[in-house]
Amino acid sequence: MPLVKKRLSIAAGATSEQDLSGTTYEYVDPGTRIVVAAAVDTVGSATADTTMDFNVNNAEFSKNASVSALVTGEPFGWNGNYAMNDMVTTGQVRNRPVITFTNGTAATRTVDVAVFIGG
Repeated sequence: MPLVKKRLSIAAGATSEQDLSGTTYEYVDPGTRIVVAAAVDTVGSATADTTMDFNVNNAEFSKNASVSALVTGEPFGWNGNYAMNDMVTTGQVRNRPVITFTNGTAATRTVDVAVFIGG
């Protein structure tokens, strides 16, 4: 399964650029499985959090989904506690997955993200 893995530094109040932009997987074929895993360096709060938005061809799969904090000693991967979405594209033509993260806290946050792309 191909993998796009990044460590993003997101300033307070900012939103990341599209995670797959400029990669081979910016557009994928119909029937492609996409698993998104993400973790942030610190726990959010009820009033300030780091969130993820994920859509494919304007179909929304996550909107303001809270990103879990990275836990020391827990492996980061697609089949563990950090998986946020697991879906298969259904568009009849090329599909464009768009994944962004928003830091709603008052400090810069580091987000680890892994996007697993399979057939």
